[in-house]
Amino acid sequence: MKHTYLLLLIIITLISCQKTKIEESTPETPSSPNWETLTQQLQQSMEDNQLLGLSVLLVKGGDVVYNRGFGIADFERNIPVDTNTVYRIASISKTITAVAAMQLQEQGKVKLDTDLSEYLGFPIRNPKFPNQKITLHHLLNHQSSIRDGKGYSQFSRNMFSQELDIRQLFVEGEEYYTEDLFADHEPRAFFSYTNCTWGLIASIVEKVSGQRFDVYCRENIFQPLAMGASFNPVDIENINQMAVLYRFQDSIWQAQADDYKGQRPESRAFENYTLGQNGLLFGPQGSLRASAKDLAKFALMLMNDGKGNGKQVLKPETVALMSQKHWEYNENNGDTWDRFWFSYGYGLHHLTNRENADVIFKDHSMSGHPGIAYGLVSDMYYDKKKKNAVIFITNGCKTGYKYAKTSTFYQPEASVFELVDPFMK
Repeated sequence: MKHTYLLLLIIITLISCQKTKIEESTPETPSSPNWETLTQQLQQSMEDNQLLGLSVLLVKGGDVVYNRGFGIADFERNIPVDTNTVYRIASISKTITAVAAMQLQEQGKVKLDTDLSEYLGFPIRNPKFPNQKITLHHLLNHQSSIRDGKGYSQFSRNMFSQELDIRQLFVEGEEYYTEDLFADHEPRAFFSYTNCTWGLIASIVEKVSGQRFDVYCRENIFQPLAMGASFNPVDIENINQMAVLYRFQDSIWQAQADDYKGQRPESRAFENYTLGQNGLLFGPQGSLRASAKDLAKFALMLMNDGKGNGKQVLKPETVALMSQKHWEYNENNGDTWDRFWFSYGYGLHHLTNRENADVIFKDHSMSGHPGIAYGLVSDMYYDKKKKNAVIFITNGCKTGYKYAKTSTFYQPEASVFELVDPFMK
């Protein structure tokens, strides 16, 4: 009996030791050997692609396993990128805006197939198809027949100083309305990626929730998920963690956005702002400020059926509805932007892994969103089935952005994706 007990004890000890060795060899932090190799490779990639700053975060099996910053966040003040650096993340913002709209849909405050005019209080109609309503469903998957017309850029420049109303952009006969705002195809017939339409979504969020768009997102998305993000940069806790966005022009890095020099900016909302007046003020299409860590928390919520930080931010069925392929390219029903957009949900870009096109990892079915603005390029993509995700953000590229040879992502993105791919298997 004693010999049997001793034998069992030896076996248990051996198994325990072997398990410890396996756990010790599993890469858990950037300081372990495998991740240190990746860090060196990413540093070299950043230098080869002449990026100013870079953040890379990886989620594997539902856990953040890698988060590292490289280079410079603020060139003038020589502030480095670190794991807390906050960026104006561009069009990834659309996915957050979509979640805000879907929360209100859950509550029965909006319906996806209701005429937008009923929420906004003014008509939204393509004059070429005046009898066809335009809905939230159309806006959320870029099939509204609305385009970013010439008036949009002028409206965006003047909307703060002149305290503009969004109807001045979208209603025929108003000051900023231009004929090219609407396409020649009817709603739901064609995918055309737009930005101005997300101002309509944000305005509707304000109208039906009774809260300013930035406040609504803070209280109903960011705080529950413990994200430090904001659609209003005045709310960012440490303004010195904000990355400046740059383009390299005339042989120098020139700041394009968020060059606050340590001074807290003014609120995006002007003093006499009324709810629903102009959701574009808060940049629902591209002006969210967030760190890579914030985006990881958001991606994990979507991967975990709407639950994050112990809070149910969306119902599982709502995440499923949001994640459906509401548009798929069939050769004549959309603008792919050089073979990049092939499938889209509600604020979610679905990758189809077409050769030399929309691919990150060939063995992953990924959804998420990219962003590009003011010299920044960003990506947040996740594989819900494998619980894996990749987040890439850079605040400037000296040589400008060119497509990669292996995909229609840009070369700096593709270089990073190729390096991290072996670590995600």
